[in-house]
Amino acid sequence: MAVTVLIIANDKTATASYGSFFGKREYTVLTAHSGRQAITQAKSHHLDAIVLDATSPRLNCKSLSRKLKSASFAPQVLITLPNAKIDSALAPAGVLSKPVAGKKLVARVKGAIDAKPPRMLSVGKLALDLERHKLARGSKTFPLTPKEFALLKTLMNRAGQVVSRKALIKEVWETDYMGDTRTLDVHIRWLREKVEENPSKPQRLTTAKGEGYRIEKEDA
Repeated sequence: MAVTVLIIANDKTATASYGSFFGKREYTVLTAHSGRQAITQAKSHHLDAIVLDATSPRLNCKSLSRKLKSASFAPQVLITLPNAKIDSALAPAGVLSKPVAGKKLVARVKGAIDAKPPRMLSVGKLALDLERHKLARGSKTFPLTPKEFALLKTLMNRAGQVVSRKALIKEVWETDYMGDTRTLDVHIRWLREKVEENPSKPQRLTTAKGEGYRIEKEDA
């Protein structure tokens, strides 16, 4: 499976140049030319690594780096000017100074990916892979859509607690609009197909009538 790398720079020529260093068979390259585009890409795709051109004049790299870390667990590799001081708050997985050599950039990205430990969120027999967006239930593994992943992550982070429908819609769909909540119900039904042995009689992802939903705590 190809490794997905997001390259961020104001200059489209720069992103095209950096992207050309990565082999098409081994890597899927995404690009963003603004902070907004970068956050959208990070939320819409499972990223294995992020290359951020910190020399881009219209990017607030410190703020963008922080937001990217909230949206993705992908390690960040910074491209900087020679002898540039790196803000400690950025805490990049790798740094490369201009001019950028293709082999060095690919090596930095590969090293950052290899050094990153897997991140798992576990509740009972459920194990959510926070990097690959997959759910393991016992010996079975299920891929998750971006919304399924965000919904299940929210519920598992609050295992044993009822999470209101309003809170789920706001956190997963990023809206306060409550006019049509059928989308939430559909996604809950889809998740139960993966979370439960018997989806018609849910034991793990339960409904608190009139309130919301809950992932039940259980022994592994």
